[in-house]
Parts: sequence; structure tokens; C-alpha cells
Amino acid sequence: MDGDCEESPEASEGDPTDCDTIEPAPDALSEADLQYPTFAFDDGAMTPRGGFDLERDLTPEEMREWVSELAGGIGSHDVAVESPDRHATLGVRPRAVSMSFDPDEEYRGTFEVTFTMDAKVMLTGDADAPKAGARGGTGFVPRAMLTDDRDPTQFRCYNWIADPTDPDETR
Repeated sequence: MDGDCEESPEASEGDPTDCDTIEPAPDALSEADLQYPTFAFDDGAMTPRGGFDLERDLTPEEMREWVSELAGGIGSHDVAVESPDRHATLGVRPRAVSMSFDPDEEYRGTFEVTFTMDAKVMLTGDADAPKAGARGGTGFVPRAMLTDDRDPTQFRCYNWIADPTDPDETR
């Protein structure tokens, strides 16, 4: 042990010490700021690889909630989508936003807002399959991060997931 570390007198063998504490990265969100939204759709389908093209009508209040939840998911880099038969959890990184509006003679039209993000499927499966990470109440850390000597940056943005259809298949 390093000279600055001291085990607690109450600690039993194998208990973590202050030296075992891993400090979060300076840009890490606080636990209170981490949000993991799931957006559910009643109609539509998702492919086994996590692909989808879904649409849903929302009330104004529901739309406000979805935008707020999406903002939290963008901050946490994590968004999940569910169709009636499948779910997909995505690691996301914002890239662009676009807006369009083409009014008619009465100055009315459809105002569209599109958020574009780079994404990676982290986990996909049947709708009734257990969820992973915060959504499932379990950890979502690759075993290799705990057992290998690789630099932690090699585990960023879920690049360690080899096959999102099999949570045990990692790089």
C-alpha cells in the first residue's frame, strides 16, 4: 500500500480501503444528473439488431416530458427505445439539430425538429428480456475493465460490446 493510505480499523480483510476509491473523471456527471430514459411505442417493430423506425402521437404535456427526458439521456449518453415486441438501449452522442417550417397561404404548416446523434446499440432483445444497467438494477461494466490492464479510455462509449444481442459477448 502507498504511504498515504490507511485501512480503517473497523475494516475486515477484503473490505475496500480509502486507497481503493476510484475518483470519477472531471467531466463525469453526478449520480443525481444521470438519467436513463426509455421511450415506448405502442405500434411498430424493431429488428433483432436494434433497428427501428417508430412514430407516436403525443399530447403537449407528453411531448414536454419526452423532450426533458431526451435532454437527460443526451447528458448521460444513454437512451432506450421499446416497441411492443423488442427493446434497444443505445449509447448516444449528439451531432446536429435541424428545424423546418413551410407555411401555407394561411401561414400554417408543420414545424419539424430533428435531433441527429451518433449511436451504438448497447443491448437489444425481446421486450420481456431482463434490462441491463440502471434500467435493470444491475451493473453494466465489462468484466475486462475489472480484470485487464487496458487503459480505461478503451472502454468508453460502449465500444467494448461486441454483440449487443448477447450481453456476455465483449471485446
